[in-house]
Amino acid sequence: MNPPDIEEGKIHKRLTPSLRAANGDGMAWACMVGAGETYLNIFGIFLKATSVQLGLLATLPQFLGAISQMVGVWAMSFFASRRHIITRFVTLNAFVWVPVALLPFIFEKGASTVWILIALASLYFVTSNFTNPIWNSLIGDLVPAHIRGRYFGYRNRLLGFSTFITILLCGQMLDVSQRYGDARLGFLGVFLIAFLSRLLCVYFLQGYEDPPYHVKHEHHFTFWQFIRRSPKSNFARFVYFNSLMNFGVNIATPFFAVYMLRDLHFSYIELTVITATNTITQFLTMQYWGKISDQFGNKKILNICGYGVALSPLMWVFGSSLWYLLLIQVYAGFVWAGFNLAAANFMFDAVTPPKRARCVAYQAMVNGAFVLVGSLLGGYLGDHLPASVTFAGFQWTPPSGLVFVFVISGLVRVFASLLLLPQFSEVRSVERIDHRELIFRITNIASIAGVTFSILPGTRRRRPTKKE
Repeated sequence: MNPPDIEEGKIHKRLTPSLRAANGDGMAWACMVGAGETYLNIFGIFLKATSVQLGLLATLPQFLGAISQMVGVWAMSFFASRRHIITRFVTLNAFVWVPVALLPFIFEKGASTVWILIALASLYFVTSNFTNPIWNSLIGDLVPAHIRGRYFGYRNRLLGFSTFITILLCGQMLDVSQRYGDARLGFLGVFLIAFLSRLLCVYFLQGYEDPPYHVKHEHHFTFWQFIRRSPKSNFARFVYFNSLMNFGVNIATPFFAVYMLRDLHFSYIELTVITATNTITQFLTMQYWGKISDQFGNKKILNICGYGVALSPLMWVFGSSLWYLLLIQVYAGFVWAGFNLAAANFMFDAVTPPKRARCVAYQAMVNGAFVLVGSLLGGYLGDHLPASVTFAGFQWTPPSGLVFVFVISGLVRVFASLLLLPQFSEVRSVERIDHRELIFRITNIASIAGVTFSILPGTRRRRPTKKE
């Protein structure tokens, strides 16, 4: 018997103890991300990182983390408890933030210190991502399929709010420490918050139910088997789309902070406000996307938001004022909320539970390779693109050559959407709706205004289609 549908306003009363613990764990993790991962690249800028080093800092640790996920899948068979192995690695992961926080007190600023930071960031992502497929396997068993969109929409709102508050707090700490002449103290406080938040995850993880996990021999398949089967695999085609999108995204992502701090001369607090605007928009709209996901499926959202996130970096061409960039972040937060939720839920829908951990790891491996190459390309372009271009007698000189990197990033995302979005399909039986009507619903002012306050209607149960 399936549990009753979860409605907005009652969801916190209807959750199992495990899902309540997952919410607490997620909020603590979000605080760690808001205080730690958010400021790693800014920390690299503070330590005088080069463009290539910034690209590596943003992606090499994540690539190594993707490899560690494959090791995590292999290690699952040696542990009787998924919760136990997650808890151990989360504890280790927390303590990586301590040497990161102390780095500028031990070494001088410069390229050599940045290489140490890249090594520590790599250790952080390896210990963090090792548990990703294991956690996805566990949470997939704990969340009923028919409420998955609404539950993760609700949970992601909690995470977004936690990230938003932490980003604002840490940005204020950095701004104050900079004005008083020693930004090192601000970064010390920021990374210690990340450390304590990650330790809090360990407490909440103890509240997860830990059902037994058994995988039959026929559910084992290697990474190369995954690659060979990909032309016939709906899930693999989704993986290639998501990875090519992230290739385009990471051409530009490591350099937005550089552009604002170095070229536009924004303060830490202005940079923080811009970053937090994206986060709070995702927080406010995530549950709305969860409702759309449950009702109309994840593929329809990806079809719309794939092009939506492609437009985001192109908007940086048309202005550089604080207020204009805040408007861009509102738009970007809205479309990224839909894209991220739909992409995550598509993975849960597209693969069966015994294959879930392995598929998460293989997806991370492919995605990590694309992200690494994209960031290295962005770093190269940032150093070698001209400061201006001339076309038909008209010369365009943007505030920074990095704007050209943002344009290339957007064009790659458009190409990925045009080429690969038609190659995979929805895997659940969902209500039919054409794209024009769905866009109208999404952009309808009354609907957006009701994101926070409306009551989500229950959705009927649907019979899942064949999974891979």
